[in-house]
Amino acid sequence: MFKKMVSVMLAGAMVISLAACGGGGSGADSGSGSQSGTSGESSSDEGSDEGGSGEAGGTISLWTWSPVTRTAEKMIAAFENENSDIKIDYTNYNYNPEYLEAISAASSADNLPDIMGLQPGSLTQTYSDYLIDLGEYAKKEWGDDWTSVYDNVTQSQLQLGNKEGDESYYILPIETQVIYIEYNKTLFDSLGLKAPTTYAELVDCSKKLRDGGYAPLFFGGADGWQHVNLLIMCTSQIDKDLFDACQNGEKEWTCDEMKKAMTNYKKLFDDGVIQDGALSSTSYSDGTTLFLAGQAGMMALGSWWAQEYTAEDVSDAVANWDYDYFYLPAISDDVEDSKPIGGVDFGYGITKNCKNPEAAWKALASFAAGAGGQEIANDMNNHLSYPDMEPDTSAMIERDGLQNAVDEFNRSGKDIAGGLVNQRIAESTIETAVQEAMQGLVGGEYDVDKAAAHIQEAQDALK
Repeated sequence: MFKKMVSVMLAGAMVISLAACGGGGSGADSGSGSQSGTSGESSSDEGSDEGGSGEAGGTISLWTWSPVTRTAEKMIAAFENENSDIKIDYTNYNYNPEYLEAISAASSADNLPDIMGLQPGSLTQTYSDYLIDLGEYAKKEWGDDWTSVYDNVTQSQLQLGNKEGDESYYILPIETQVIYIEYNKTLFDSLGLKAPTTYAELVDCSKKLRDGGYAPLFFGGADGWQHVNLLIMCTSQIDKDLFDACQNGEKEWTCDEMKKAMTNYKKLFDDGVIQDGALSSTSYSDGTTLFLAGQAGMMALGSWWAQEYTAEDVSDAVANWDYDYFYLPAISDDVEDSKPIGGVDFGYGITKNCKNPEAAWKALASFAAGAGGQEIANDMNNHLSYPDMEPDTSAMIERDGLQNAVDEFNRSGKDIAGGLVNQRIAESTIETAVQEAMQGLVGGEYDVDKAAAHIQEAQDALK
């Protein structure tokens, strides 16, 4: 049993920020170029043909799970300060199941909000019939080449999963993330450990953490999105394009390369790298509670983790920023280290229910690249998809670990700019099948052959 686990879990009243990345993109679970006009103001007061006409002003409803509430409130206040005639009626949800259930019920009742939080791919496509095309609004705001400013994977995800011939943009990206293994540097130092650069070192770190009474690599196996991310880490060790090749139908999920990735995936559990009982654990808040309390050595997290630093009441570990990250070392001799994976964490769409799309667009433009976005950046909630938005350190809380936290955050931003492997899945049925297959593989319901076949059956059903 992990050291002090009982007392830590009983201290569940401690405030833990819900990660921006908190869910998978499925209802089942879940560049170069220039851009101008980033003030959050629309360059035209006239409505787009896509959204209908309407006068700017009034109240706009926003439902989302991200960013975290404290950041969202700052984001909204900054927008409202510049647009006194527009008010945002904001509702925050936990992603799964509250948000997914809320938007499912609202769509059935034709009662969706004006603006809704979305992830690219399967979640956006589930609700695309309820969303307006944002393309003309974005062109008026930033020019015909507005998409060119984004990094490679963000660009590729803007229309991920669109039906053939559909050139609409249903989502405006707000944040882009990179995913990796975060670790507690102070805990590692106390055990004489260093960030592992080989798989043997990772196994050794995990053993010494276990021997010391700590969780090794904490994995929220009850969260389907964690399985997707970890599998893509494993596929990226073989071929950065392997996962997309399978979901695009260019390769079978039962191909030798994918089976190799799944074999290595299972090896992480069999070799004790991941904590026991992972399938019944959640990342938020089972894992983050332990990690923040210094009772877990590593966690599969990402660039959103830096938001912990800017919360009001934080632990000493956060105040001193005792954290850093590494990428998963090559699990077998015939593969390479994991590549940076990620993409759009979340964005916003405007629904066809919206009576004031011009006002709603003003809000989106501010959140993406204006005053609202600057507040997101200052909280280090995650990296703004618009790449010129950086944290203003003079507006941030001054603690002993400020420079360390900012340095880590800026470094992860450079990783994004360097190119990411796509983490998103276009089809909700494939996302569900991947989650089920990996949970079944870890739980013993499937072997590698059956896990791969389970996903391929879902892929074949789309033909």
